[in-house]
Amino acid sequence: MATTDFIAAIELGSSRLMGLAGQKNADGSVNVLAYAYEDARQFVRKGWIFNIDKAQAALNAVVHQLEVQLGSSIAKVYVGIGGQSMRTVMSEIKREMTGEEKISQTLIDDICESNRNHPYAGMNILDFEAQEYDVDGKLVADPVGVTGEHLTAYFLNVVARATMLRNLEQTLEQAKMEYLDIFTLPRA
Repeated sequence: MATTDFIAAIELGSSRLMGLAGQKNADGSVNVLAYAYEDARQFVRKGWIFNIDKAQAALNAVVHQLEVQLGSSIAKVYVGIGGQSMRTVMSEIKREMTGEEKISQTLIDDICESNRNHPYAGMNILDFEAQEYDVDGKLVADPVGVTGEHLTAYFLNVVARATMLRNLEQTLEQAKMEYLDIFTLPRA
């Protein structure tokens, strides 16, 4: 089986580091081909890696177990994180137009980029979602093509401690593991 024939994901939890590898079916479901885990209590607390060396050893052990089960090497993984080091924060970005102006996709993209670059002390934005837009006092879900003079975009940002992400990235780098994406997991 070639490396590109499956999807590998690692989930970093406070009690264990889990790995899954599977094949994506035509209907979008995933057929699990391999599963492995290691106890994470020696290196993770509240979703935050506090011992990079132990985390790297556990990550390598999980990936090795997956590779043995698959009979193939894993080059890249998706990484899922959660924990108390993350939270959601609302933000708003305002734009004043020069007179009545039609809102373009370029303007919306610029507003989204401004939100992505919004500074939070000691935190990084992992992901965000536009909740709604206010055009001249009227709420709209998609403002592209709507005319107005005042635009406010409301975002829900998922933020995490910068040190949490830095430690995760150092762990992955030390394990020589390339990641495709880091995604957040909902809290149960």
